[in-house]
Amino acid sequence: MKILLIEDNKEISKNIKEYLELDWAIVDCFFDGVSWLDNAMQKKYDIILLDLMLPWIDWLTISRKLNGRIETPIIIITAKEDIETKLKGFDYWAVDYIVKPFDLRELDARIKVFLYKNHSILYFWEYTLDFNNRVFKKWENDILVWKTEFQILNYIFQNRSRVVSRWEIIEDVWWEDALFDSDSKLDVYISNIRSKFWKDILKTSKWYGYKFNF
Repeated sequence: MKILLIEDNKEISKNIKEYLELDWAIVDCFFDGVSWLDNAMQKKYDIILLDLMLPWIDWLTISRKLNGRIETPIIIITAKEDIETKLKGFDYWAVDYIVKPFDLRELDARIKVFLYKNHSILYFWEYTLDFNNRVFKKWENDILVWKTEFQILNYIFQNRSRVVSRWEIIEDVWWEDALFDSDSKLDVYISNIRSKFWKDILKTSKWYGYKFNF
């Protein structure tokens, strides 16, 4: 998870960076509204955390400059809590708005929920699972996932609110071979998935199926 943090209070910035990096994020910090703009255009980030009260340039100007030039979602972090400022923030493409002082656990949770719901990205321990782009990483190292393994993971992820039966997976992933040792094939694929990620990535419902263990 790559985060761009624009916050002029260096103590707050340091605390946010240290906390999010404990959860395996990579955080680039800038302390004004000018120097980070080129960086935002050139690098790909998952989230921008933007303070409203910055030196040398106001946040509305920043938002206008960003409009249409990058697709990175913006979460506003600010001490301003009046409703008019909040509404302006959402008018200028913010996806969330957090009022200072806030608990760092809440910030972390809001980032993850947004990416989870809108971009099909899971962050768990040192792992990143990006189902939209079919990118899987441990730390910054790619994990090679074969086509059928991805299809199984993706099917369980798309139905993550419930336990998915073994037969559903077999029917969805390789129906044409469903009569030929499908149970044993599925066992092999599940074992491979667990060995590539971690043992308990999938919770087993005995004699029935699987669910993500988050």
